[in-house]
Amino acid sequence: MPRFCPICGRENVNFVEGLCEDCYRRLNPLVRELPSVDQLTFRICVGCGSVLYRGRWTRRIDVVRRHVQSLIKTRGLISSIEVGEVSLGVGEFEVPVRVCGRASDKMSSDYCEDYFVKVRLRPDVCPTCRSVIMGKEKALVQVRFVGEKHSEDDLLLLRHIVNQVLARSDEVQRGAVIDIEETENGFDIKVTNNMIARAIANAIHRTFPSRIVESHKLVGVDRSGRPVTRLTVSVHILNVKRGDVIQVNGRLTYYVLAVSRDTVHVKDLDREVNTRININELFKKRISKISVKSEYGKVVQRDGKSVVQCREGEIELNKSLPEGVKVKVVWYREKPVVIEEEILPE
Repeated sequence: MPRFCPICGRENVNFVEGLCEDCYRRLNPLVRELPSVDQLTFRICVGCGSVLYRGRWTRRIDVVRRHVQSLIKTRGLISSIEVGEVSLGVGEFEVPVRVCGRASDKMSSDYCEDYFVKVRLRPDVCPTCRSVIMGKEKALVQVRFVGEKHSEDDLLLLRHIVNQVLARSDEVQRGAVIDIEETENGFDIKVTNNMIARAIANAIHRTFPSRIVESHKLVGVDRSGRPVTRLTVSVHILNVKRGDVIQVNGRLTYYVLAVSRDTVHVKDLDREVNTRININELFKKRISKISVKSEYGKVVQRDGKSVVQCREGEIELNKSLPEGVKVKVVWYREKPVVIEEEILPE
């Protein structure tokens, strides 16, 4: 006896729990329940477009879409839930939702169903924009150069670092930096929250040889009588680079071979030996740059030994170097010192 669907009367088709697949789909949609508009109500900043989500302001509007996905109640085997774009305006908006899968594992293939949910965005002002409107800084990043005054290139690099930090931050980005003010030996960066202040300081520290010091200053009390403090993050930058000649405490003289975040690699010009100095140790001392005469000499071989030819004569090396290469020679206290690490190709 042939089977037939009791609703539409179709025969010789795939049956799911006594119904044809089409009738089973109509009676058993993939979505059991959609979230209400009250469940999808968010506050949006009218200044920067950030959204308050789970207690935090964020510019990542996709958190709303993920929240919609998490609240949709489904049945059967779901292969995907796609939520359309969410408008950044204020008010109520219909957002399209597509759910794909099958209501029963006995069905022959997946299919998709389209729905709409209402999302409500209420106007507000995030703390960062409120601070900007009030001109209120919550933290200060002090950048100070040790060793030599900063250059215009230093300022451009610092601004680039600040912009990169803001672009990567989950916090509200627009207006996070209120001002960058140049000082006698550095910059003051005024920002609206502590997290971004620390992120900026750490990014500068990763780029320049430096150290970081934090302090808090009492600036008042709030309405409940609790103390209000301002964070100051000081970044001290050791402004030396490869090729500089520095004096430490007016006594020791070094040629800078390389600079890393924590270490300066140098050649001691008095002892003519290579050594390393921890950057934190240098910050405890007086550092000044000096000018010395320098030139590049050519390496030749004399009686099986490497000799550097320069304007003042020949200098015998204590190591073997290929014939024809050029090495740097600096004149310190009327004496030539060869910097073997400064080699130019032939």
